[in-house]
Amino acid sequence: IAGVVFTGSTEVARLLQRALAGRTRTDADGRARPVPLIAETGGQNAMVVDTSALPEQVVQDVLASAFDSAGQRCSALRVLCVQEEAAPRLLAMLRGALRELRLGAPTRLATDVGPVIDEAARAGIVEHIETMRARGCAVWPLPLPPEAQAGTFVPPTLIELDGLRLPPREVFGPVLHVLRWRREQLPALIEAIHATGYGLTFGVHSRIDETIEALTQQVRAGNHYVNRNMIGAVVGVQPFGGEGLSGTGPKAGGPLYLYRLLADPPADTVARARAFVGADEPADWRAPVVLRGPTGQRDTWALLPRRHVLCVARDAATRRAMADRVRALGGRPLELDEGAPIEAALAALPEAPEVAWFDGDAAQLVALQQALAARPGPVVPVVV
Repeated sequence: IAGVVFTGSTEVARLLQRALAGRTRTDADGRARPVPLIAETGGQNAMVVDTSALPEQVVQDVLASAFDSAGQRCSALRVLCVQEEAAPRLLAMLRGALRELRLGAPTRLATDVGPVIDEAARAGIVEHIETMRARGCAVWPLPLPPEAQAGTFVPPTLIELDGLRLPPREVFGPVLHVLRWRREQLPALIEAIHATGYGLTFGVHSRIDETIEALTQQVRAGNHYVNRNMIGAVVGVQPFGGEGLSGTGPKAGGPLYLYRLLADPPADTVARARAFVGADEPADWRAPVVLRGPTGQRDTWALLPRRHVLCVARDAATRRAMADRVRALGGRPLELDEGAPIEAALAALPEAPEVAWFDGDAAQLVALQQALAARPGPVVPVVV
């Protein structure tokens, strides 16, 4: 196997990582390389709505984001975060709009919400709804019509959370969690979003430019959607993918995608990528690029440095050079304690690495890959 491209759950992506950890491939110069794994996985995707947002637009975008495809999209809205003062009116409108949805066979044009994929999925989602109800959360399910009583239908459901704690796992179906926040709680809300470990999609509805700027700068997610729904990214126009538990990068449909499959990517990959999207080469490669896209919206693409990079090399000089490069790009280099077994050295790191940068032989590469694959958390790619 020369490479693996995967879309699905984080758990299966980790199984693939463990299966590939004992393998390497050889480039044209005879050097050992990892077998690349591009994993695009799930998300605990949040949308933040403030008091300046247009409620009619919010409701329309929430319905599409949470309940299209019966919520069975990795990008689907999972947690709606509404500023406290706007919540009563907005939630009343949302519950009213929810009652207008039609459940039934997806082969019918009049159907808005169809079934979930199988009985195991249905049972797991229903169990989550009942668990949240037993915990004391307010639950609003849409009654199932007669034509949806049989089969694997789950009623579109709103669950209001108490406090700023998001559910730790993705519920892959037509379930929308709602929480209320106060203005002074916005930093805590951002931390709660990050605490899930996912980083796929994020939405914001606001007419205040400063709020939009602050949220899109602070929230770590692969795709940000401003004053629109959070689903249906157009391949080639809106490159799609996440970070953390949501995937390894690079984005599906983006100009860097195929380079990830090469044994020896070209040194000018970034310049090629920017040229692909029609950008002039600026002094700062991190300058955002406005992409060609649909009329009526602006699509912006930017490259960001990894925050925590594990630097592993066969000699100290190479390791120092790696660390200098990471710092120059705005990241933090992490180094292993050479006197400890690799598993213990990884456990002692001050931060979890987002990527490992490696220089060494095939046996050392396999040892590093297997140690990273044994750790809990996100899939950590190894780059030679």
